[in-house]
Amino acid sequence: MMLLAAFGLVLGACSESNPEAERAAYEATKPWLALMDDGEYKRCWEAAAPWFRENVASLEMWVAKANETREPLGEMTFRELDTTTFKTNPIGAPDGQYTVVVYRSSWEAGSIYETVSMQRQPDGSWGVVGYHVKQQ
Repeated sequence: MMLLAAFGLVLGACSESNPEAERAAYEATKPWLALMDDGEYKRCWEAAAPWFRENVASLEMWVAKANETREPLGEMTFRELDTTTFKTNPIGAPDGQYTVVVYRSSWEAGSIYETVSMQRQPDGSWGVVGYHVKQQ
């Protein structure tokens, strides 16, 4: 499955437990994923964290990759939370707090894992810094 944009967080066994942060980051993924599900890829890019817009993908590249990846899947029939993993200052990422939120989802064309990487913003909110899909 095509990688849309991934923020390489090395979480591994040294992840931390922060249920409050994980829950807040998880909740913040929902409206963003709703935009993805509606094909509102430009709005997804605009709603992503500044780091994503500045470092991961230009608007044009994001829209092209999102279309290329999501359209063959067809309609989503089911999505549920799989895991959340919190980490402070992961290797290879700018200093800060991150949560990786993984969903299991089913689509007309099959089942995938959707991974949404979230970064705590200076105002305390959570912003998307990465998204990728992988077949189950």
